Amino acid sequence: MSTENKNTTASHGFAQYGLSLPILEALDMLGYHHPTAIQQEVIPLVLAGKNVVARSQTGTGKTAAFAVPLCEMAVWEENSPRALVLEPSRELAVQVSRELFQIGRKKRLKVPAVFGGFPIDKQMQTLKQKSHIVVGTPGRVMDLVRRGSLQLSGITHLVIDEADLMLDMGFLEEVGEIISLLPENRKILLFSATLEKQVQTLIDNYAADAVFVAQDQEDGPPPSIGQAVYEVTVKLEIR
Repeated sequence: MSTENKNTTASHGFAQYGLSLPILEALDMLGYHHPTAIQQEVIPLVLAGKNVVARSQTGTGKTAAFAVPLCEMAVWEENSPRALVLEPSRELAVQVSRELFQIGRKKRLKVPAVFGGFPIDKQMQTLKQKSHIVVGTPGRVMDLVRRGSLQLSGITHLVIDEADLMLDMGFLEEVGEIISLLPENRKILLFSATLEKQVQTLIDNYAADAVFVAQDQEDGPPPSIGQAVYEVTVKLEIR
């Protein structure tokens, strides 16, 4: 390692977690130099092999909180996925897949996104190739599992993102079915803005020993999200 790389690594805010140089370089490219509060708590827990339940609002950096350790632990030589990330919507699945890809780009990690409303044949073809982390909606994930295109036997980490929204949308049965197909020693990372009854039941059933992390913004939106109001005058011309 060059002197420049050593200095960069030593001064990097994420270096305290023992992350590899490819991950630190990717974080630099993204402008992620210092971990947010939730990242400071979640990253070392995931790297230590803990189940984690985190209550946090949008804008606190929760995606990178699980993406950084998942990318760090991923091994290029593996051909089948070792991590599965569940998202409640196609938009979130695509967004999170891109974030994971960007953080793992220096390790050449493959992060396919699978979701409904898109030809399943193309997603099946993608999964025949090397995949390290799969991001998807519960319904499409189960569809691919039933077709034999997505193997869950090697999954070590399951991320349930936006859990409250996901369960409100009626995905409880699919999420439970997916968990039942995972190896017994899998780790669960659950992120939710609230811990409503359905979410708490999910935790009690599958991650009762999880370490709880709370990063709340009770008095308004997170600092990174700005709010503005613009008054617009619309002139209608009737012909």
